[in-house]
Amino acid sequence: MNLFGSKNAPLRVLMYHKISSNSYRDYLTVTREDLNIQFRFLAQEGYTPLLLSDLVKHVRSKDPLPEKPVLITFDDGYRDNYTIMYPVLKKYGLKANIFLVPAYLELGETPQESYLKLSDLNDMDPDLVEYGLHSYDHKSYKQLSLEEIEQDINKCRQYLLEKKIAYQDCVAYPYGSFPKRNPAKRRQFLDTLSTNRIVLAFRIGNRLNPVPLADPLIIQRLDIRGNEPFEIFKRKLLKGKRLIF
Repeated sequence: MNLFGSKNAPLRVLMYHKISSNSYRDYLTVTREDLNIQFRFLAQEGYTPLLLSDLVKHVRSKDPLPEKPVLITFDDGYRDNYTIMYPVLKKYGLKANIFLVPAYLELGETPQESYLKLSDLNDMDPDLVEYGLHSYDHKSYKQLSLEEIEQDINKCRQYLLEKKIAYQDCVAYPYGSFPKRNPAKRRQFLDTLSTNRIVLAFRIGNRLNPVPLADPLIIQRLDIRGNEPFEIFKRKLLKGKRLIF
């Protein structure tokens, strides 16, 4: 069976955070040089980049995904996503999705971090970059009540609507956390997301997602770490967690 040639090839979802302009790297920070190498590899190997809206359409219509689909995601909304990542993205003809934290957008520039400006969000081509939700102020959904989660989603939407920032009804769980071990709590949690019109939601998990998706509200992402070599990136992309751990 040709895995990559099949219309049922698994969906790979990559999870990034920060990009550095120098050689600094840590588990959350990939260097610009490494991002170039990784994005060039995705382009050369024929991966088809998706926007969140593409995956939403797939879930709703059941139309097949393109061959070798990949969803590139960035969490938290660091400004380097615009100043460093966006030019690299355009260079290789890829697409990306940024999960925003409104409270961080309001912070802007701090002594510790620099977050996206509203002008940055508006400047990025909507055909290349889309935005999703990552909670209002990065609180773990595992620690919030169902009512608090509903309020959090509504607060995120209200902020983005007021600022005229287009977004998709998709959530990346802060810290990848959601009720996993208690089936009753997990069902109530997922029902709350559905009731509040969330179409896609993302955990971590480090596995590939078989298509059709088993549950669009528990999509697994591959954690792309800046302190791991390119060989690990390739292995994650090929097989996910099973080949690495």
